[in-house]
Amino acid sequence: MGLVSSTKRALRLATTPIKLGETYLRRLAGRPPRFSGAWPTRDAALASLPPQAVKGYDNDGVAEISFEYMTQVFAWDYPVLFWLKELLPEGGCVLDAGGHMGTKYIAFSTLLPLDRYEWNIVDLPAIIRAARAEQATGRIPEAIRFVEDAVEAPVADLLIASGLLQYLDVTFADFLDRLQEPPRYIVLNKVAMRNGPQVVTLERIGAASVPYCIRCEREFLAEIAACGYEVRDRWEIAELSNAISTHPWLESSASHGFLLTKKAESV
Repeated sequence: MGLVSSTKRALRLATTPIKLGETYLRRLAGRPPRFSGAWPTRDAALASLPPQAVKGYDNDGVAEISFEYMTQVFAWDYPVLFWLKELLPEGGCVLDAGGHMGTKYIAFSTLLPLDRYEWNIVDLPAIIRAARAEQATGRIPEAIRFVEDAVEAPVADLLIASGLLQYLDVTFADFLDRLQEPPRYIVLNKVAMRNGPQVVTLERIGAASVPYCIRCEREFLAEIAACGYEVRDRWEIAELSNAISTHPWLESSASHGFLLTKKAESV
C-alpha cells in the first residue's frame, strides 16, 4: 500500500465516528440517508428488510419518481449521444435496457433526430405498465416500443444500458443471454464500481428500498471479456461517486461508462 493510499485510508477511518454521528442525527430528524447498509449480495440486502417494506423498483408508484428530472440531458449523457450518432449514423435498432418510461429518448430527442432509430425499451413490469399508460395519454412518444422481458426485444444493433447495472437482478452475462442475439455494440453508462469485493447497499427511492450493486471492477472487466466483448472506450463520471453513509469506512463508489464491441470488431 502506497503513501497516498495509506493516508486516504487513515483519514477515512479518522472521520468515521463523525460521519456515523451525522447519519444518526439525520435519522432522528426523519431524513434517512440515501444509501444504507452493505451486504455481499442483492438477496442478502433484501432479506434485511422487514416484511412490510416496499422492496425494489418493481412497484407501482415508483415510476413517477424523478421522471421529469431524468428527461433532462446531463454531462454524463454526452458520451452516449456521441457513440449513438457515431455507430449508427443512418439509424438502426436500439435496445434501451432499463430505459424507464423513455427518459433518455425524450432527453436525446432535443439533440438528435431519433425518428431514424427503432427505439425499444425493456424494463420491469411495473415501470412498463406505467409507461404504456402514459403513452396512451400522449405524454410519452408513440415511437417507443416497450417490452417487459429482454427475450421479447428485437435483435438490436446497439444496446444502451444507462444506469441499469446497479439495479439489475441478474448478472450482466445472464442479461445478455436473454437477448435473441448479442448486439454488435453496447454502451454502458453510470456503472458503479469499487476496488474490492462487490457490495450491495439499499437506496431509498421514495417509499421503496432498492438494492444498489457496486461491482468489483476487476471482476466486472473479466465478465465483459468472458461475454466476448472488448472495451473500446471508457469514461469516468466523478459527479456520480456515491458513499454509503452508514458505512463510511468503505471507499466511495466510482462511476464509469463504457463502449463495448464484439471481439474482432472495429469501430
